[in-house]
Amino acid sequence: MKKEKELQKKTVHSLWDNFRYMIEHWWKWNKRSMIWVLLTIPASVALPAITALVPKLLIDYITEHAPVSEMILMVCLVSFLVALLTWISPFLSNLIEADTMEIKMRYRMLVFDKLLYTDYGNIENEENRLKFERGKDFVFAGANNGPCTYFFFCITQLLTGIVGICSFLGLLSALKMWTLVIILATCIFDYLLSLKLTQEDYAATDKLAPFYQRLNYFYRLANNIPAGKDVRIYGAGDWFIRSMAECLAAYVRLLGKVGHTAIYVSAGRALMSLARDLVAYVYLIYCVLNGAISVSDFIFYFGIINGFSSWVLNVSYTVNDLRRICVECDRFREFIEIPERRGIQQNSVPIPTANAFPCEVEFRHVTFQYHGAQVPTIKDMSFYVGKGEKIAIVGENGAGKTTVIKLLCGFYRPTSGQILINGINTAEFDPDRYFDLFSAVFQDYNFLPLSITENIAVCPKEKADPQKVEHALRIAGVYDRIMRLPKGTDTLMNKQLNDDAVDFSGGEQQKLLLARAMYKDAPILILDEPTAALDPIAENEMYLKYHELSQEKTSFFISHRLSSTRFCDRILLIADGKIAEEGTHRELMEKNGKYRHMFDIQSYYYRLGVNTNA
Repeated sequence: MKKEKELQKKTVHSLWDNFRYMIEHWWKWNKRSMIWVLLTIPASVALPAITALVPKLLIDYITEHAPVSEMILMVCLVSFLVALLTWISPFLSNLIEADTMEIKMRYRMLVFDKLLYTDYGNIENEENRLKFERGKDFVFAGANNGPCTYFFFCITQLLTGIVGICSFLGLLSALKMWTLVIILATCIFDYLLSLKLTQEDYAATDKLAPFYQRLNYFYRLANNIPAGKDVRIYGAGDWFIRSMAECLAAYVRLLGKVGHTAIYVSAGRALMSLARDLVAYVYLIYCVLNGAISVSDFIFYFGIINGFSSWVLNVSYTVNDLRRICVECDRFREFIEIPERRGIQQNSVPIPTANAFPCEVEFRHVTFQYHGAQVPTIKDMSFYVGKGEKIAIVGENGAGKTTVIKLLCGFYRPTSGQILINGINTAEFDPDRYFDLFSAVFQDYNFLPLSITENIAVCPKEKADPQKVEHALRIAGVYDRIMRLPKGTDTLMNKQLNDDAVDFSGGEQQKLLLARAMYKDAPILILDEPTAALDPIAENEMYLKYHELSQEKTSFFISHRLSSTRFCDRILLIADGKIAEEGTHRELMEKNGKYRHMFDIQSYYYRLGVNTNA
């Protein structure tokens, strides 16, 4: 009972509420499978009853010297009925399984939708990532037997078991009540043992979760092609195998503890089964010896008693499984139902239109603190950017540069203060439409395993504008390279998934990213260290291109390399979450402050590199 309460405390919703949640989605997504379930029940109940009845009928025919023709006819009819019922059950089960696969995919689509459209802050939040790890097993565990699909099997078993118990109770009504009470008692004790094992499994699942995470990490690392170079160069293979072996050993030890419990429970259940059989045998033999029942009745009732016990146990096990599924569903819902800003804004302000471009941006006493952080990352920050102005944001690692961009793009809301676009608080805009104001090139980027056209337009090929794609590729300086390919803009990207795909160099990828930003043609351009992987010369060429194409746009450039700041109208140097220095490159150099110090250090190492090579 104590563990039952502990289990209940771990759920956000009640077990019944989770049960109803799954039933409602079942009804909404696939009503047809409910018909298959209802048809399965009579076939599943009738088969064991007929199987128990056949030996009785045969013995009665033999002892009563019935005509052989009648016996043969009875055997043929019963055999046909048994064959029909034997075929119907798996046939309907296959129909149910096919329909439940559709439901499973619908649950998965809920997960994908949440991951793709949830507020960005929810994805970066460690607590929410843990919710996802706990909840994903509801739809991703196992190929066909994940909790979300196993639920339908359990409902079928539960309803079949209830009908079976009622039916077999009617067949056993001629026996003494105390025999049924004893059989029920052994079944209940068997169920309690099974419940004990389930609780141990549930507790072990939480303990095993860190090991799953580590083993998944090792698996991903072993399949990481770039990591393979480090493993070989530094001889880390032995360390890798040893670390994985230690993790596996701890994992096996924990499984061993669960296994010992399973052995004890299995032994107890075997004793209960033996007690049930002994009670049934002794009582039925007593009835035969006293003439209360015939030998054929003895065989029939013993089969029915075993069937009745099986129905009771199946129902008890199924209820136990349903409890566990409801807990898994609760974890799934805990992630799916993370609160969102989407759709909350009832009277949102329309975003600026082309006649208001380029946009002006203002941070007004903005403070921001990440969830779980001890101190704010951004502290009472204020600055103004005029229409069409090009701003460089510089500073050391951890100063808060990227956080400023996340706040500006709407990935996060300020803890306090306001961010304004054209004088309007960004909190008043529709969160989804707000992203239309930005074209961005980030340091971490991805190309989809689709065509170049689809990667540039970020939409299906039929919806892309070919002329606009061509124009974006031309101004990005990569059009000639693309058109030399056999399939041109229809060339696939990402060679890991497409054998005939083309891999591009780092510089070419940067130009494709620029083309993507130009295709969107948003009024605010964000460049968050997009050239960090390039050498200084390639970076200089790329920034010249960015500078040329950022005309008539309000632009923000973030880079560790301060040489890129000369393309900008003004520089904001961030230190400790605040604007430490502000001005043009010449003004900041004349101040002889932190910016001058950082610039001189970088310039020294560039000059040192040139002299050394000379």
